[in-house]
Amino acid sequence: MTSDPPRSSLTLFSQLSSMMFLLLFVWGAWYVTTGSFMQARGMGDYIGWAYSVAPISAVITPFFMGVFADRFINAEKLQGILLLISGALICLAPQFAGPESGSVFIVILLLHTLCFMPTLGLSNTICLKHLANPDKDYPIVRVFATAGWIIAGLVVSFVFKADQSPVQFYVAGIAAFAVGAYSFLLPQTPPPAKGKFLRLAELYGADTFPYFKKFAFAIFMLTSLLACVAMMPYWALGSAFLNATGIERSGGFLTMGQFAELVVLAFILPIFIRKFGIKATMIVGILCWIVRFALFSAAATSEGNAMLAMLVIGVLLHGFSYDFVFISGYLYVDRNVKEEIRAQAQGLLVVFTQGIGFLLSSKIFVDYLFTPMMAENDSLETWKSFWMTPVLYLIGVLVLFAFLFKEKNTGTDSQLK
Repeated sequence: MTSDPPRSSLTLFSQLSSMMFLLLFVWGAWYVTTGSFMQARGMGDYIGWAYSVAPISAVITPFFMGVFADRFINAEKLQGILLLISGALICLAPQFAGPESGSVFIVILLLHTLCFMPTLGLSNTICLKHLANPDKDYPIVRVFATAGWIIAGLVVSFVFKADQSPVQFYVAGIAAFAVGAYSFLLPQTPPPAKGKFLRLAELYGADTFPYFKKFAFAIFMLTSLLACVAMMPYWALGSAFLNATGIERSGGFLTMGQFAELVVLAFILPIFIRKFGIKATMIVGILCWIVRFALFSAAATSEGNAMLAMLVIGVLLHGFSYDFVFISGYLYVDRNVKEEIRAQAQGLLVVFTQGIGFLLSSKIFVDYLFTPMMAENDSLETWKSFWMTPVLYLIGVLVLFAFLFKEKNTGTDSQLK
């Protein structure tokens, strides 16, 4: 007779769930609606840069802060310090929101994200260290993070009606102060490798590089990067696009995507991956991005219920679009890389996707494509043409992946793993 697996105490579960809720509340309070805010302030030329700061931070911080927490300071203390600093910075940002001081506004956002982005990894470290049964308990805790993003959007849009107001940054700042102070009350998570020798290669994930000799691994990582090159317009421009179609509370409207994500994470994705595998999951994810952007393009010049239906479906596809692509990546790396360098490999995947991919996306699709198009003609016809560009691009990425990636049943690498 086997004993039941250990379960985390209710107190611990509540602590960690509250932490995850507040952490994503910080990000969700400003990230979705900043595009609308900047458009209203005459800062349209800076939107691409505003949505480049998080990808830049994702490139710079994952390995450095991970190593720092592994060797020098408790994870919960480092998280608390970073969040308190990030809260002060995000509150300062709207003081410089204007065409004449746009570069200062962007620099402050960059400093904020340089402090905030590492906490996404630190919070995971804290959870996985203390949960008694991470495989079972962590997904439940993670649901509260998505809930935090949803509630933040609803609060900003419907409570404060601040989609185009600096209030959204103050809401984010207060939440950052709250979770920053709260972090010091979390269970102690000391550095596990304190005193151990630090190899330079650990700072940039070099131990993962030999895996790129394997064709399937290289294609998967390349496709993940290329797919993410087309994704940033949804976050950077989605709110402004909805405003252009006549939807005022765009932040609240976009939270439907996170509600869909909860359903997909809990009920659909686990079954789909087990039954159809990583390749099919990735293909469906990319296909959903294509359909979403095509619906946005069609909705731009539609009217009434037809337009609203296309916008709703496009936003609801977020559960499949986001989770099917990113969870596929996390699982593929986990299954195909040796355990001792798995953290490095996951960090490198984040650099490829949410770092390099999103950075290129914000520059190519927002700065070099969208901004000149809107400067020439800011009509809904321009939105229609714009949304078709990522559609055509992603069709190419999908064909590349479908034909070149071969999924092994074992998910192992006999030479490298």
